[in-house]
Amino acid sequence: MWTVGKLTFHLYGLLIGLGILIGASVSAIMAKKVKLKADDVWDALLWVGGGGVIGARLYHVLDLWEYYWLNPTKILAVWNGGLGIFGGILGGMVGLWFYTKNRQKFIKILDLAAFGLPVGQAIGRWGNYFNQELYGLPTKLFWGIYIRPENRLLEVFEYERFHPLFLYESLWSLFIFGMLIWLVNKKKVKLGEGKLFIYYLGLYGFGRFWLEWLRIESWKVYGLNVAQVISIGLVGMAVFWLKKRG
Repeated sequence: MWTVGKLTFHLYGLLIGLGILIGASVSAIMAKKVKLKADDVWDALLWVGGGGVIGARLYHVLDLWEYYWLNPTKILAVWNGGLGIFGGILGGMVGLWFYTKNRQKFIKILDLAAFGLPVGQAIGRWGNYFNQELYGLPTKLFWGIYIRPENRLLEVFEYERFHPLFLYESLWSLFIFGMLIWLVNKKKVKLGEGKLFIYYLGLYGFGRFWLEWLRIESWKVYGLNVAQVISIGLVGMAVFWLKKRG
């Protein structure tokens, strides 16, 4: 936590909020390229942000349902960490649809969100660092991060330094943003047709699939890693859709 005067901030929540605001700002700057106003992005933010947070939290709660079933009062404690990006993307899309209720505008704002999402993720993931969560397998690499004993999972309690998964995902998100900018600047993608958002989903899914191998604990159903299954689905969907549309 961070205290300024009589105000107390949870760094996790502060960074998540900062990520949302900066991500939305990036999307708003690009709005004129799809013949929308910056205000269209800011007006949609409440719906997208609200739906995204709800979806992200639901994903996390379902992942750790055995814990939350016994501790229902913790379900709303978002400031303690625990947001699943896949649920956040879906929740944000649902919120956006309720806001626009117009297919053309919905698709245009989705493409704008493709710019803002990776920027927001790159910033928001640092909240995991301050919460000492989203760390990977033990490592002896010099960039491994120290995790306090009270934040270590039992199966790796004897280790001190771990892969900084939050950092890997943050860097991958910045790479995605750079790729999307390149695609638009080279006129390989026409902004406002939904194609850029599909590229974002495919690229994020590709990176997330490989990062899951470094996780200590993953949500599994019938032995299958849920995040990897979703990631493969996103990559497959992106390849199919992009080939179909040319």
